[in-house]
Amino acid sequence: MFYELYIRSFCDGNGDGIGDLVGAEQKLDYLAGLGIEGIWLLPILQSPAYHGYSVTDFFSINPIYGNLKELRSFLASAHRRDLKVILDLPINHTSPSHEWFLRALDGERPYRDWYLFLQNEDWLKARRHWDGEKVWTNYSGQWAYTLFGPGSPDLNYESTSLWQQMKEVLTFWLSVGFDGFRFDAAKHIFDFSIEKGICEYQHSRNIAFWKEMTSHCRSISPDSIFVSEVWDDARIVDLYSAIFGIGFNFPLAEDLKSAIAKKDPELLVISLKTDLNRCFRAKRSYESGLFLTNHDMSRLVSSMNGDRELSLLSMSVLLSLPGVPFFYYGEELGMEGVYNMYFNEEQLEPFLWYENGYGPGQTEWKALGKNHPHSGVSYEAQEAVDDSYYMRFRAILEFRKSNPWLRFATIKSVKRKETLIMLKVTGESKSANILHNLGTKKIAVDLNADVQVINGTVSKYRNKRYLGALSSAMEVTE
Repeated sequence: MFYELYIRSFCDGNGDGIGDLVGAEQKLDYLAGLGIEGIWLLPILQSPAYHGYSVTDFFSINPIYGNLKELRSFLASAHRRDLKVILDLPINHTSPSHEWFLRALDGERPYRDWYLFLQNEDWLKARRHWDGEKVWTNYSGQWAYTLFGPGSPDLNYESTSLWQQMKEVLTFWLSVGFDGFRFDAAKHIFDFSIEKGICEYQHSRNIAFWKEMTSHCRSISPDSIFVSEVWDDARIVDLYSAIFGIGFNFPLAEDLKSAIAKKDPELLVISLKTDLNRCFRAKRSYESGLFLTNHDMSRLVSSMNGDRELSLLSMSVLLSLPGVPFFYYGEELGMEGVYNMYFNEEQLEPFLWYENGYGPGQTEWKALGKNHPHSGVSYEAQEAVDDSYYMRFRAILEFRKSNPWLRFATIKSVKRKETLIMLKVTGESKSANILHNLGTKKIAVDLNADVQVINGTVSKYRNKRYLGALSSAMEVTE
């Protein structure tokens, strides 16, 4: 299991109100106590943007987060706790303030070749794939390709010297101590056709690029971990994920949340059969990156319209499935936040350590719009209450931690009986039946004595066992 960590909002180690590496290191025992095995660190490279995805120096840490010595200390401390750490590395584009881009505007080589500048006036007609927005930006009379907006001019990997430069970037961060990378916008390396003058994904060229980059990393660190962000249909996701080893399962995240929010068991069955089709095979070319939310999505409780029982059921279903689970910081508290593409700060709010909103380590870099002090959502308010959202969420994580065989399990069948979903799964060491009740009433189930409650309740009455409303359980069969 991986914990997606937005360091700015997590823990402040120097008292300036902004989360940093020193603060994050102080909370590693907390993270290890959740049962996670890895940390996905959102961008920490030097950048003018709060999100860090527009880089000004690929070899430097944003000074508000700390320095190289503090990063090495954080990584070493994580490794002592058997935690892997992967860096979110956005190499598709840079900030317009990056020295490379400034020198490119001056016409200096090779930097001029590292960005795509307008060569044909007809190219200005090109529009972005998903929303029809313009993709060219005028910088003092020079038009550059900017798929993700004026603050992010795209790098031009038509230049072979840029490939070598990026290998040096990867080498550097592996040498610092990272265990691998989450690669942002993996399908966008080649997404503009110079021949046609339109936005067009060139998947074969992208895959050739990533094969070379991942092979380079593995030549340095054979056990490197790679996770790809490819938001597309299953066929395209398969192509990329086979190269990286882990691919985020975006369709499953959306379909699973929709099915649970609607309490629709048939929709959930369809989702599992469709989005996890490869998990019905014993041999798989990659692992499914299981998640429900991330920094580009509304938080889980908000997705469930504030219903925390449905949120916990969603996590129960997710963590019963084959693959590598990822969950977003603060979801264990039931934090809320609605994603807005043009103002995406609400789901990035400070992790609330204290009920009054203040105390050692509490970040205060932005106002709390959703997760207010004295609302009961804080870690302080929940960690000592047995049936709090946090404690129940943590129990679901403990279930997954105690059943590592599920990661590589094969789904043998998915069936439905009224509101009950039944999965039969088999791993190398054991097999099990996993049950999820999407109904609002308890339901009689055929379970033996060897039952693990994932979430909710399992009760017994007159020699019959009942799975509670919105509850999940697993019966080990062999």
